[in-house]
Amino acid sequence: MKVRLLFLLLFVMLMAAACSRSDQEVIYITATPLLDEHGNVIIPPTMTSSGPTPIPIQPTPNPTRPVPQSGNLYIIQPGDTLGTVANLYGVSIDDLLALNQLTDPNALEVGQTINVPGGGLNFGPNFKLIPDSELVYGPTTSGFSLSGFVKFRQGFLKAYSEDVGDGDIWSGVEIIDFVARSYSINPRLLLAILEYRSQWITDPYPTEEEIQYPMGLVKEGRDGLLRQMLDAADALNYGYYGWKYRGATAVSFVDGPRLLYSPELNAGTVGVQYMLSLGTPVNEWQQDVSPNGFYQTYLGLFGDPFARTLEPLVPQDLSQPALTLPFPSGEEWVYTGGPHGAYNSGSAWGAIDFAPPEPPEEIKLTQGACYVSPNWVAAAAPGVIARSGSGYVVLDLDSDGNEHTGWTLVYLHIDDFERIEQGKTVNTGDKLGHPSCQGGFSNGTHLHFSRRYNGEWIPVQCEECAPGVTVPPMILGEWTVQGFPNQEYQGFMTRAGDDGYRQAEQTREYTLNKVSW
Repeated sequence: MKVRLLFLLLFVMLMAAACSRSDQEVIYITATPLLDEHGNVIIPPTMTSSGPTPIPIQPTPNPTRPVPQSGNLYIIQPGDTLGTVANLYGVSIDDLLALNQLTDPNALEVGQTINVPGGGLNFGPNFKLIPDSELVYGPTTSGFSLSGFVKFRQGFLKAYSEDVGDGDIWSGVEIIDFVARSYSINPRLLLAILEYRSQWITDPYPTEEEIQYPMGLVKEGRDGLLRQMLDAADALNYGYYGWKYRGATAVSFVDGPRLLYSPELNAGTVGVQYMLSLGTPVNEWQQDVSPNGFYQTYLGLFGDPFARTLEPLVPQDLSQPALTLPFPSGEEWVYTGGPHGAYNSGSAWGAIDFAPPEPPEEIKLTQGACYVSPNWVAAAAPGVIARSGSGYVVLDLDSDGNEHTGWTLVYLHIDDFERIEQGKTVNTGDKLGHPSCQGGFSNGTHLHFSRRYNGEWIPVQCEECAPGVTVPPMILGEWTVQGFPNQEYQGFMTRAGDDGYRQAEQTREYTLNKVSW
């Protein structure tokens, strides 16, 4: 009986304690939301029973490209130039001129037979690795969080940081994000190559060589994640835009062989094939670009790349919106650079350069050739500022604030002083900032101006486009921009009328490079 009373008394005391309120504040500990590099909440990955698609989606066939003809003779086809034939056989135009005792490279006729280097034709694999939309930083990457992806992996990349100069320390994520946005390369692709070459995503303890050259591009003075990412991104662009817009047909290897790209490939696959070829013996490369090489790493990290295909990334017969010259009306600027790499030479030759009016003498004396111009660069069309940072302004013409969709205009070498803020809505002619040398390589103050569509750099023109590819001409007000074939930085602008020609020259002492509107 006493025991039962004791239990009853204990029960009453516990109930009283549970119902009483403490005088002290109760602190509830909750999870702190994780934010990515853009301030968005990161949702941890949910484990599911399903893996990558067992049977990869079949890529859409591409229009077949012309291929070299076997033997020592070549019959000129419609659309051929001596330059396109030279590219097919991996020789120079001068080589073909000498081989055929020709003096005029333009003197070709359809059906004409010319001499070409002999020997058999060897093609690389025709297995498609990725669609074009997985190489370009375009619409299919808009929802991807780079920091969110790395956050839940335990590899070396998660804790990596690097001194990138001027005392700035960047994390690995910051480095990859910078390179992806600058070169407009899909960050998923950069991560997949990093994992394939050095296992930085999954392995916390890579080898010394993998730490030094994480993208596998072994070259003196190009060690560390930043330099490796820069070189890899430029190589990916070189393969992609070379195949799509510049008539590239072949890849060479350190051990001597030269292979023609399979004519069935797409530009995205060629970009990866070219990048993986650098410094790689041909037998290793054959494995890298097979279904059992890099492709398996991509599947393991992100699933089937063709499940996210956006085709066409750049529609055929795309039209450019109405644009003005990218500086205020009434000012005379100097056209100093014809079509050249939009971001380094590997990308499309889609950029042109303008130098502002000559500054006051006191500015030249105190600041030298790299001065902050008192003149402004201006919006060439209405839109919203999608991104603004050290050396650049990105103007989004569809005004959704997403630089990876639709038309965007990229202004480089914009100084921090009075640079417009991200998110601002602008009209044609509104001030964006002051030209300088800031951002990228520059040895003199100027504006570097280029176009993108769905993240793809759009070249000024295309003389050796892949089948089915067209390019909207760059038209700035009355002026149509053009380039000289195969001559980077060399170009001209034309408009109707007697005073309708301007030529790019890096001098102020030339009358035909002054432009105004």
